[in-house]
Amino acid sequence: MEKKSSIPPANRQEEGLKPPPLMRRTHLQHDTYLSCWCPHCGVGLNEGDRAVFEITNNEGEVGVSRVAAYLNVLEQESTLHVDDDEELADVRCPHCRVSLIEPGQLCREDGCKLVGIEVSISNSKRLRLISCIRRSCRWYTMSEEDNERLILRDSHEW
Repeated sequence: MEKKSSIPPANRQEEGLKPPPLMRRTHLQHDTYLSCWCPHCGVGLNEGDRAVFEITNNEGEVGVSRVAAYLNVLEQESTLHVDDDEELADVRCPHCRVSLIEPGQLCREDGCKLVGIEVSISNSKRLRLISCIRRSCRWYTMSEEDNERLILRDSHEW
């Protein structure tokens, strides 16, 4: 059985404690469907139950990657062979072809480049989700403001 902290969430960082994982702080299920958009052109990236991206490997080959559009579901297929630990050279929007790489930012887990897209649930406000480019890495983040919007159970934005 998981032990709950008696320290209020707002004071956990002051006490040097890690906040509970996002999924334990929200009412969202781990397999919640996410609508995904390009932050540059605003066009939807979803095709059925997948978000679609144009990818470039380190040899300069261009292909298509289809990633499960569900929160914390890491199923992925690609027209290029991509090893789980391979860092892609680029990830682009398939519509406007603008890179989705976050300039000057690196993953805290493995030092790889990060990709930024906009996501929402149903017709809610779009939030910025930034995740590691490496297929085997599960690290992602969002701004404190977007994180607070996400965890507010009574929020009308979600």
